[in-house]
Amino acid sequence: MYVINKNLLNELEKNIHSILLKEIKEKNTLSITEAATTCSCSPSKISKFVQKLGFKSYKEYSTLISGKSFSVIPDESERLKKFLDHFNPEVVDHFINYFQKFDKIILFGYGSSFIVGQYFEYKLRSILDIPVWAVPNEASINNLLKKNNLVIIFSVTGKCKSFKTLYENIISKNGKAVFLLEEGSADCMEIYDFVIILTNYLQNPNLLPHEKTRTTFFTFIEEVIKKLESHS
Repeated sequence: MYVINKNLLNELEKNIHSILLKEIKEKNTLSITEAATTCSCSPSKISKFVQKLGFKSYKEYSTLISGKSFSVIPDESERLKKFLDHFNPEVVDHFINYFQKFDKIILFGYGSSFIVGQYFEYKLRSILDIPVWAVPNEASINNLLKKNNLVIIFSVTGKCKSFKTLYENIISKNGKAVFLLEEGSADCMEIYDFVIILTNYLQNPNLLPHEKTRTTFFTFIEEVIKKLESHS
């Protein structure tokens, strides 16, 4: 599980991130020393930058960008067991601390992912004192979105082309977005400022996005609700 929050970075660190995304894609064995040379900084600066972004080490950062950290587990029971074995509660804490700062939460997803949003809405409304809405389309987001509102987007792959346009529209209205993804990619890390990647263990790649399960989303949501209830 990863939390990648570019909002925590200064302009120099954002530039380093942009450079390394491209360099590691081209050379997936790029060492921290080579990364430092490429970015005209010290290895310690690279190390501090990746930790600030949300990673434990440069190695963890580079293996995620290169895709080396991901593995396909076609058997769903085995995949979910590994997901639970490596569940990181610190990601839950980070997520809660972030979304509680906003005046309104809008939950969005296509197809089955919208159902995940509806379930989260149902759970959150009994706990939070702010408005929470699950919506099925971009037009509904436009009607609800105001300054200091957060849009939480559920997606298994994050590869839908319209996400980029949606994201740009959210930012233009002084809102913020969190992409809650099961499968991560360097492209998501490049485009979006706040991304949570739930697992390194991927579903069968032959399945279309709408055919894949949303079990990890529901598991994550239950952990979020449990933590919120324990502090209410």
